[in-house]
Amino acid sequence: MKMIRKIYLNDLKNLLRSFFVLVIIGGVCILPALYAWLNIYSNWDPYGNTQNITLAAVSEDTDYVTKDGVKSNVGNQILSSLKENKKIHWVFPTGKDAAIKGVRSGKYYGALVVPKDFTYSMYNVFIEDVSRPSITFYQNQKKNPVANKITDTVAETVLTNVNNQFIEVMTQTVFKDANSFANDLKAQGGVDSIIEKMEDMNQSLKDYETMIDRVIQSNQTLNNALKSADRDVEEKAAQADQESSNLKDSAGSINSTEVTLNQYNAEVNATLNDIKTRLNRMSQTLSSSDLPDDMDKLAKDTRTAYNDTSKIITDLTALGAPDSASGDIPEIVNTLIDQAKSLQNTILNIDQIANINADLTKEMDKVVDNAGSETEKALTSVTDGLDKAIKAINTIQGQYNDSLVPLINQSLDSTSQALLQASNLMSSMSDTLAGMGNVFGALEMTASASDNSLTNTKDVLDALSERLTTTIDKVTNAKEDEKVKILMDTLTGDPDRYAAYFSSPVNITSNAVYPVENYGSSVTPFYTALAIWVGALILTAVMKARPDKKKYPGSTSAQRFFGRFLTFLTLAELQTLVTVLGNLYLFKIQCLHPFYYWLACAIAAFTFTILIYSLVVAFHDVGKAIAVVLVVIQIAGSSGTYPIEVLPEFFRKVYIFFPFPYAINAMRETIGGMYGHDYAFYLMQLSVFILVALGIGLLVQKPLHELSHFMEKRMHDTEMM
Repeated sequence: MKMIRKIYLNDLKNLLRSFFVLVIIGGVCILPALYAWLNIYSNWDPYGNTQNITLAAVSEDTDYVTKDGVKSNVGNQILSSLKENKKIHWVFPTGKDAAIKGVRSGKYYGALVVPKDFTYSMYNVFIEDVSRPSITFYQNQKKNPVANKITDTVAETVLTNVNNQFIEVMTQTVFKDANSFANDLKAQGGVDSIIEKMEDMNQSLKDYETMIDRVIQSNQTLNNALKSADRDVEEKAAQADQESSNLKDSAGSINSTEVTLNQYNAEVNATLNDIKTRLNRMSQTLSSSDLPDDMDKLAKDTRTAYNDTSKIITDLTALGAPDSASGDIPEIVNTLIDQAKSLQNTILNIDQIANINADLTKEMDKVVDNAGSETEKALTSVTDGLDKAIKAINTIQGQYNDSLVPLINQSLDSTSQALLQASNLMSSMSDTLAGMGNVFGALEMTASASDNSLTNTKDVLDALSERLTTTIDKVTNAKEDEKVKILMDTLTGDPDRYAAYFSSPVNITSNAVYPVENYGSSVTPFYTALAIWVGALILTAVMKARPDKKKYPGSTSAQRFFGRFLTFLTLAELQTLVTVLGNLYLFKIQCLHPFYYWLACAIAAFTFTILIYSLVVAFHDVGKAIAVVLVVIQIAGSSGTYPIEVLPEFFRKVYIFFPFPYAINAMRETIGGMYGHDYAFYLMQLSVFILVALGIGLLVQKPLHELSHFMEKRMHDTEMM
């Protein structure tokens, strides 16, 4: 313990001895605080300065005159409301083209364009062939990702306001009609006739409700049909993909068939050449002297040739079958079959003659003259037959190779190309069907949205109908002198008040749990933790992590480790204190528990410093690089800004193995409010990394000491590192 204290006190003396060193230490203590302060200040209230974001708005809407002569232009009303909106910098170009050009050039983040028939569509939405009112929003999405989210919210807000205005117009019109009716009643004083008119009006309202019900029912039917069509499209798209794959496989099978056909062609030519060889040998045999033996051999060769020709006829018959050939192939095959059969008959004749001649030659001794004469005739006949057979084979072989084989190859190539084209067509059809699925989905959303508007309108009409029914019942059952008063009290009302109610019948009351005043206070834990880590890195960059062993003889590596670490820890806690005081009293962040905020920061400084210090002691400059890698990973995936649930899967799995999340969560408890024992639990989890750091600094460094010393020396030898 004395040695540790000695090393620590010597370090403090050395730091305080030189004014230049004190200036550097002062800078080292302020730099991390500046890092945190600048980031907190830049993020203090980004959504409070949206008035600097420029959006354009253009209305091409034309005036619409209602039945009572009132002129309306909802597009101009939208622009008027946007001019009063100071949360966004709205500009109003002269036309649609100028607005779109501004969006493309980056002058505007986005542009709202109201079409020409917008007001007309709002007032006549239930008329056939009238399109649904729509506003086009153009957005430059490449300019800034956060600005896109802001402009999306602006567009949704405008859409909500317009939808409310649409329901308000409908409701206001209905109640104005009711008030006009009440005024007529007061002027005319004819209760019975008015009640009759009320009943007619009530029936009309019910008819309107029935019509809306039918429209909603039709939309439901349409939704069901679209869902069914969407499922069918998915199935057909999958079938098209499968058929495309099958067709590709078939095309591959044809390529295999071409290879097999080439092998078959070689076999056919070999068979024909074999027959030709036998016939030539038979021709040569006729000139030999041993005629009886030769005739037996000749008969055997003719039978073999006959069998080979039969096989060729069988193969050609299968090749020319209607279900396996097309085009001119069957005709050529039939011709070849006829020629092969003729060849077969010739060979058969030769065989018969040879057999007869063999029998004759065996009886030569009995009838010499007659046998000699018959044999000579047989030889002549066989010789002629052989010549004819050889010519027939040459003809068959030439027609087979020159006509049939090229035609079959051409047919297979055409079929393969056709299958590939069909496969591409099926693949394209699958993409088209997938696109149709998207269209059906969009139509389904459109139908559902229209259902909401129709349902709201039906609710308005239903409420008015109930009111009329109640009034009719009251008037019918009342005394004569009370009927007029009941009508006046029941029917009169403020159309604007009713319209405002029905356009937004439900209000949402927000109740913040653990409220935080501004965005800067929300991100303070993240940037404070980051500043503490950066401060520890700076300390390892300007100070030596290992004391000189020669200066402290008899000291152990553990004593030197803790002695120098106390110096690092002292400076790290000074850095943290400056950062915390600046956050609390310079920027005045929201902090419900300032002391516990400082305590969490102090424990985070202890943990981060000993972890980085241990890495540098164990691995020298490589340890500094490891510390940089760790901070880069934690910046991206510590849930400091974005929720961990929305980050990629890699960060969701590894973030628990880093100290940042626990330090940040502990600081958040002090800023927004404590829940149970979460604060202590987070600090306990953070303290686990202290044990990890001690294991690295005291245990890992020993076996790596020689290697680290060698690497450090080699880097020094470069005179650059």
